[in-house]
Amino acid sequence: VPEAMGDVELIALATHVLKSLGLPLHGSTNLPSPKAVRLELNTLGDAESRDKYRTALVDYFSDHRGQLSEDSQRRLELNPLRILDSKDEGDKRLVEGVPANRDYFTTAAAEFFAEVQEGLASLGIIPYLNPRLVRGLDYYCHTVYEFTTDALGAQNTVLAGGRYDNLIAMMGGPDTPGTGWAAGVERLSAL
Repeated sequence: VPEAMGDVELIALATHVLKSLGLPLHGSTNLPSPKAVRLELNTLGDAESRDKYRTALVDYFSDHRGQLSEDSQRRLELNPLRILDSKDEGDKRLVEGVPANRDYFTTAAAEFFAEVQEGLASLGIIPYLNPRLVRGLDYYCHTVYEFTTDALGAQNTVLAGGRYDNLIAMMGGPDTPGTGWAAGVERLSAL
C-alpha cells in the first residue's frame, strides 16, 4: 500500500516483536538499559525529492572531493547518499556540513513523513530522528528506519527496513508499492 500508515503498522509490529523479546524501546539518544533499543527514523522523500537532494549532495561533495575517503569518492559517482553513513572520520566531518534533505522535499514527501511521525506518536512510539540515516540500497524511498543498540559495538543495528515502492518495477515487474523490514537473528540473540 503506498500509504504512510503501512509504514506505521510495520514499525509498530517491529516494536512489538522487540518488546516480546525483552528489548525495551527508548526514544532518546541515551539508552538506559543494555538491552534497550532505539528507533532511528528518517525519510528519503519521493523520487523527485531524492533526485534534487542527490544533485545537491554531488555539488557539495564535489567541492570537497580531495578530502573524501577513497570509498566515498567512488560513492560520489554511484550513490552519494551512501556518503552520509560513512564510518570514515574525515567523511563524518564533511557530512556535518551537508544541506538538509528536508530542504528538497516536495509537498507530498513532507506530508508523507509527517503522517508517519503522527501515526507513530499516536501509538506512543517515539523515534529518534536521524537525518543521516539513508539505508544503503537504491530502491528505498520515503521512510527508512533502524532499531539500534549501544550493546553491540559497531554492528549496532538489530532490525531495519523502510519503503521501497520502486523495487518491483526496477526488476521488470508491475509498479507495486512495498514496505518491510528484516532483523539480525544473531544480533538479537546476542542481546
